[in-house]
Amino acid sequence: SSSSSHAPLPTSRESVMGVLGGATHLSILLSLLASCSCEDCASDVTSHVQVEQGRKDVRRMAQSSKRSKRMTRTVVQPNKLYWQGYGNPMWSYFLGLIGRDRVNFGGVVGNANVGLNMMGNAPMGNTFDSVTSDSGILGLLPGCFSDSCNGPEDYDDLLTTLAREGKMKRAFTMCFNNGPDGGGNLYLGKPEVPKDATIISMAPMNGQQNFYCPMSSFDSQENVEFLFGDVKVGSQNAGEWNEMMMNHQSFSDTGTPGLMLPVEIYSNLAAALQKTLQDGLANDRECAILWESMSMQDIVYGALVNEAAVNCAKPLLHDLQVKLGPGVSLTVSKESLFYETAPCSKQYGISWTTTNDRTTIFGSALNFGQTLLYDTSDLANPKMVVLGPAAGCTQDYSAAPNAKPIPMSGLPGQVLGGAGTITANLHLGSPGQQITVQLDSGSQKLMGIHQTCRNLGNCFMVQPAGQTTVALVPGTDIDQPQCQQQKEDISAALQGKCQMGSRSVFCDCGSREDCFSMILEAASKSVVPNQVCAVTRKMCGDPVDFHPEASSTFEPANFPSFAFAKPPGKQQVTVQCDRTHLCD
Repeated sequence: SSSSSHAPLPTSRESVMGVLGGATHLSILLSLLASCSCEDCASDVTSHVQVEQGRKDVRRMAQSSKRSKRMTRTVVQPNKLYWQGYGNPMWSYFLGLIGRDRVNFGGVVGNANVGLNMMGNAPMGNTFDSVTSDSGILGLLPGCFSDSCNGPEDYDDLLTTLAREGKMKRAFTMCFNNGPDGGGNLYLGKPEVPKDATIISMAPMNGQQNFYCPMSSFDSQENVEFLFGDVKVGSQNAGEWNEMMMNHQSFSDTGTPGLMLPVEIYSNLAAALQKTLQDGLANDRECAILWESMSMQDIVYGALVNEAAVNCAKPLLHDLQVKLGPGVSLTVSKESLFYETAPCSKQYGISWTTTNDRTTIFGSALNFGQTLLYDTSDLANPKMVVLGPAAGCTQDYSAAPNAKPIPMSGLPGQVLGGAGTITANLHLGSPGQQITVQLDSGSQKLMGIHQTCRNLGNCFMVQPAGQTTVALVPGTDIDQPQCQQQKEDISAALQGKCQMGSRSVFCDCGSREDCFSMILEAASKSVVPNQVCAVTRKMCGDPVDFHPEASSTFEPANFPSFAFAKPPGKQQVTVQCDRTHLCD
């Protein structure tokens, strides 16, 4: 199995750091100020507190203070039991089962593999948090559910499956609105490309693992240049750039928040931002007063700035342009630089940060305010096409029979902040059950949540330790009383089957398949879970769970059950749903 990670960056002033994630300003007056509360979230029924339809466009406030390179690790076993992990060191995992069912995505219908999470430690929080492991994910990369993937003949991602069934060409277009309400549209199929569009070749996508990696067309002796307005803030040899893209060290990914630049280039950019601001403030006394106790360098190092200061500074700043070849550039709009860290807080951070090395990751800031076509109809020669500005996402680029524009949801702060999340709805099963998924161009799997899924909190982490070995290692909350009880219960259930260490448990079962099954069964029978999976979203009426028994087309018909025998303990859970903030 290959390995991948959400590796956190250093947060010292010596290494230029990212800033707190969040959601952005609501542009309309909101008349509701409310919260949903669940005192006993012991079952799926009691955790579904329905709210009126007008509040179902859930907006999530990111709470992460860490920026990370987007990579994941997956292990799929022959009995369709899978393990998914995020992070290096790992911060999140879940165990689930793979089925197959009818998927309706924007009017294009096919049969595809879907993973259903049964158990994990996905961080809880309010409904503005990332939905990567809470609500579901739709990976837009070509690839396999399993890391054991030999090439295109094995690809089983949704879009490849639909293309293989003749429903569409394997291409899609994403239009990210840059207005205060964010969102946008996704369009399936390969549309006609305007003559004035910018066409950029990407690294071939017919290997075992793929990313959307824009290549330079410069000679290997020439340089890719980074320009902030007319100011050159750095360059990178085109040969080195292309090597990093071919090796997937650099890439483009809507699931990575903002923009991540090589450390030296980012340092130069920070200086250029500061000088540009200072020069502009010299001619704007009113704006200068707002910035007199704050500098752009402070913001780069994690300080926040108020809304008035952001609004007066924006006209003074410039877009960032990355020149990839003669007449070929990628532009990151200055509108993506600032984002509000919490709804109506009027406190802003910046989404442009550094990888702390020489790599470049075009995260959600690249898409913000633009319409990009990802053309993978020829996997050996894929293209990224800049079709133009978002312009309200009014033009329909759908190019598949029966396809309709697929609305995307996500406030600018959710898209650009720590969550790096934009979502859409699809329908799974017969009759179709609507679920909300994160649209992620940095992964290839379609995953949802089984209705019996339970969150165990950060008590222990399940992770592979070898070809036949799986370990249970301490989580961040292991010393809490509830976690100590979980450890005692799971250890008792695995006594005689696994080796007990002072803080960790090691199971050697002959195969990881047997270990995963044994751990999932032991946990479901003996452990008191922390919460129902995605309970906060369910409380706000978000479509989350999938019920395979309610679908006449779901396979296999004898889908295993790992329902937990013990309910979560009685607790108070409070969540702020969409449009519950009163913005003046």
